[in-house]
Amino acid sequence: MDKRTKTSTQRNVDLKAIHQRLKSGHVLRYHAKPEIADGQNVAAHTWRAMVILQTLWPDSSKNAMIHMMYHDAAEAETGDIPATTKWNYPQFAETLQQIEYDYENKLDIGFEKFPVDTKERDMCDIADKLELTMHCFRLMQTGNTFAHEVFNTGVRYLTKTYLGNDENRSKYRRVEQILIELMDAAPSTSGYWPQKT
Repeated sequence: MDKRTKTSTQRNVDLKAIHQRLKSGHVLRYHAKPEIADGQNVAAHTWRAMVILQTLWPDSSKNAMIHMMYHDAAEAETGDIPATTKWNYPQFAETLQQIEYDYENKLDIGFEKFPVDTKERDMCDIADKLELTMHCFRLMQTGNTFAHEVFNTGVRYLTKTYLGNDENRSKYRRVEQILIELMDAAPSTSGYWPQKT
């Protein structure tokens, strides 16, 4: 359909939907740790996570890419809540998950519209946390020692969640290799990664 033939009201509905979906891109990340924010917003983080997802899994489905694109869209409503806060307060995390679910459905970008399976959800989570880890790695290279703690948290999360058993280690070998290379190259990271023998 030629969009030029739509009425003004229809065009405004489209513009409103675009604005609502773009809104979260302006949310600044790391508000609880401003010393490592380096001006990164959700839009920059999301683009980098999408690049990581597509690089590690070039055959990612359209829905996986859309899931990654909108994975932080609800932060326009909630702000960027640190993962550690969600981990430390499970009841809060459960409420937040419901808010995010409702907000994403309101924007017509939720799981019902773009379903992903468990494997794709894991791939997106890996790309998300790997972006965080690589963001901190870049800051550490510039001498920002405040980034060490978040870098190590990202490495620990990825290691425990996705590399904790032989089956996953085999499935996510490339992720493990990236983490090893980052840990080997990272300046004074407190050496979370197990030492090579």
